[in-house]
Amino acid sequence: MSEFADKVVIVTGAARGLGRVTALAFAGEGARVVVTDIDRAGGEETLEMVRQAGAQGLFLPTDVRVESEVEEMVAKTVETYGRLDCAVNNAGVVRFAPIDEETGESFDLHVDTNLRGVFHCMKHEIRQMKKNGGGAIVNQSSVTGSLTGNPTESLYAASKGGVDGLTKSVALEVARHGISVNAIAACGIDAPGDVFHQWMEREGISAEEAGKMFPIGRLGQADELTAAVLFLCSEKARFILGHLLVIDGGWIAR
Repeated sequence: MSEFADKVVIVTGAARGLGRVTALAFAGEGARVVVTDIDRAGGEETLEMVRQAGAQGLFLPTDVRVESEVEEMVAKTVETYGRLDCAVNNAGVVRFAPIDEETGESFDLHVDTNLRGVFHCMKHEIRQMKKNGGGAIVNQSSVTGSLTGNPTESLYAASKGGVDGLTKSVALEVARHGISVNAIAACGIDAPGDVFHQWMEREGISAEEAGKMFPIGRLGQADELTAAVLFLCSEKARFILGHLLVIDGGWIAR
């Protein structure tokens, strides 16, 4: 039996992309999956897929930019399932524009969603995990941030770089409470709706063409991402703290 059987997991931004495949991976391991997103239709669709996989779950519409909604998300999770064991803070946005065409509104959107949203989530997830006696958190970062830059993604990069620093510092704060905090920096995962897919659509690049850009010669598969997330949430990874795990087919190693 999987160690995630009956564990309670929150996945934010799970209506599509990396959030959806992550929710389904936990469902396949028997976890009780709390699907959250601002996209009600997409979130409900993911929940149905979770249930079709034979797992328990619920959908909680949540805007991570609003702390009261995040607090309610955690409270309803505990009200329904009694605890919170793992959380994958995946919700995020990206808008592509040259810096001299960016706006204050776009800056606020990126920072409030990608960085402030992770802060809100970790704050309330950790409060509950302390009550549990431990847990695991994985934040979805990006290779575009503290590791590399990318033209027309300056605000996205700034927000994700903030996630990296936040992850490291919080990991040090909560390690002695039995809570592990790490981050994933993924690039080129073949998951419809993901940031990389949005970039491909914007540039008119096919999956085959995009795959040739990576040293491995192809895009990554969903299970190549989710295997890493599951590992970081597992008991085997409890000695790994404040780490940014790159999953990118060699993208930044070139």
